[in-house]
Amino acid sequence: MQREAESAAAARRRAEAAAQREAARARAAYERARAADEKERKRLYVESRMAEVAAQNESLAQRLEELDSILVSGLRTDTRFDLERLKEKPNVKPFDPGPASRPETPPLQEAFLPPPQTGMSKLFGGARHEEQVRQGQLNYQRAYAEHAQREQARQATLSRLQQEHSRRTDEARERARRQHAEVEAFKRDLAEGRPDAVAAYFDLVLNTVPLPDGFPAKWRMAYVPESAQLVVEYELPTIEVVPTVKAYRYVKTSDSVTETKRPATQVKSQYTSVISQVALRVVRDLFEADATGHVTTVVFNGMVDTVDAATGRAVRPCLLTLRTTREVFSELDLARVEPAACLKHLGAGVSRNSAELSPVRPVLEFSMVDPRFVEETDILGELDERPNLLEMSPTEFEGLIQNLFARMGLETRQTRPSRDGGVDCVAYDPRPIMGGKVVIQAKRYRNTVGVSAVRDLYGTLQNEGASKGILVTTSGYGQASFDFAKNKPIELLDGANLLYLLKEHAGVEARIEAPKGWRDPDLDRADSAAPPSPLRAGANVKISSPAVVCAFALPSPDHDPCALLLNPDRKVRSDADFIFYNQPVSADGAVEVDTAARQVRVDLARLATDVSTVLLVTSGPPGGVRLTVTERSGTAHALAADATTETVLVCAEIYRRQGGWRLRAVGHGYADGLAGLARDHGVVIE
Repeated sequence: MQREAESAAAARRRAEAAAQREAARARAAYERARAADEKERKRLYVESRMAEVAAQNESLAQRLEELDSILVSGLRTDTRFDLERLKEKPNVKPFDPGPASRPETPPLQEAFLPPPQTGMSKLFGGARHEEQVRQGQLNYQRAYAEHAQREQARQATLSRLQQEHSRRTDEARERARRQHAEVEAFKRDLAEGRPDAVAAYFDLVLNTVPLPDGFPAKWRMAYVPESAQLVVEYELPTIEVVPTVKAYRYVKTSDSVTETKRPATQVKSQYTSVISQVALRVVRDLFEADATGHVTTVVFNGMVDTVDAATGRAVRPCLLTLRTTREVFSELDLARVEPAACLKHLGAGVSRNSAELSPVRPVLEFSMVDPRFVEETDILGELDERPNLLEMSPTEFEGLIQNLFARMGLETRQTRPSRDGGVDCVAYDPRPIMGGKVVIQAKRYRNTVGVSAVRDLYGTLQNEGASKGILVTTSGYGQASFDFAKNKPIELLDGANLLYLLKEHAGVEARIEAPKGWRDPDLDRADSAAPPSPLRAGANVKISSPAVVCAFALPSPDHDPCALLLNPDRKVRSDADFIFYNQPVSADGAVEVDTAARQVRVDLARLATDVSTVLLVTSGPPGGVRLTVTERSGTAHALAADATTETVLVCAEIYRRQGGWRLRAVGHGYADGLAGLARDHGVVIE
């Protein structure tokens, strides 16, 4: 028994030792696994941190690429805005009356009657069965009447819901009809070149242009029809949009992310590139979107809303200013230009240190752009008590201009009035160094002042030995005038500028409205920047200005100029489209025949959209006819047509092409006179 006990104890000790060894092996395996897991966890953590840094670097690279491609990325997009997109669809929901649309199943009489009698019930239960039948019929009649009442109420509810749905549908369609009518009115105003409509259209265009994150989508816009000029005051981003970090790096030992800073010069250079690209992109998008051809010049002023670090006060400096024409801008290959160099080529003013908010002077202050001309059909204009500059006498206008510049700090002295009722005067700026003699000339015009007036001012400036020349007009200037004044000590102030200066400095709130019968001095025909370029029969040329003057040189006093307005089928819409001495103005006022001056004046911006061609015609004995078509910018085209037997000559035609206008020399006629012209174009001559 003792040996057996010792043997059992030894077995127990062996078993305990084996269990302890197994536990030690298991614990060692657990420790090895935990160490491996910790190592893997640390490896995965490091990888995750490195992935985060890689993502930051990728995001940084994408941001830099986005800033470098602001201009190029938008060149493939068509920015023309389809005004049909503004039309809202009627918010008409399908008619859903709910439970009222489902009629209730009428009660069945069989459900209320007892089952037929069978067997012994026929012999002994007849009276009881008859009573059950009678009661069932009464219950059926009562249920049927209640069902009829419920059905009548359901149908009344259904009818009421249908009426309400019809009313809501009619209201929704009427709202949509009114909204569509407003869009159509907007389209007509845009086609006619009304300033508010043109500015509103380009505002819609800029609203569709995508901008990088952090860029302010704010601007102000105005249209000056007299010079076909669109003025944009655009808010530029601050330098904070440019990343200051060159790269991110993960430091494993400290478990931290460090940043490598970009050189400050690199940040400033890229910021200058950014605002340069924004300016070029906006100007490009505006010209691209101008399907109606109303805009020949764009003025861009790039402003920044920020805080002056030195004073802590809010400031709004102009960092970039540009005036350019469609003709000049269309010659650029924007996909390959260097933005800053391109702006320099365009004569833009760019801040010397945009990062430090060093301002430049805008080529045109936005506050000086204002609606200036009261439409002749505006009844409220007749009640306006503000002085009308075009109704003043030359002496009154002279006194007003002298008072204005005196209030602005100049010492003015009258010389002599100009032949168009304006005023010429010499003024002196008393400031030391910056001051000197100033020659001021004013032109009371309704139509665009020709470049010859600017050339005359420059000649006067040189003859007088003046340091500066100022030309003031009640209308506007063409691009030829701005081109001539460029880099010369000449300042051109249009009607908007004049009204602003009168209110700001002289306390005079004036208006500019041409009285009935007003005619500008006949100077613009000689104002071409170059001699008229000849246009042979069959040749055509683009017209860039919104209005033209067509002057005829006719062989005899018996000749008369006239014009026809044609639709796309080359037919007149009605006899009102034949403009001649007995009907000298078209219904929309866009075309006017002046038989005394032998001119046809065409305002292309006001022509109805269904007019595709304007024929320029003369009638009279056979002979040679010469025609000069002068654009508002001063560009002129000379055409010739000779008749041997023809008594009506179609000298030229102005026609629509791809959203713009072109001039074609024609030079054919009709031996049977107006009858042939009428036959071809649908005019009824009694």
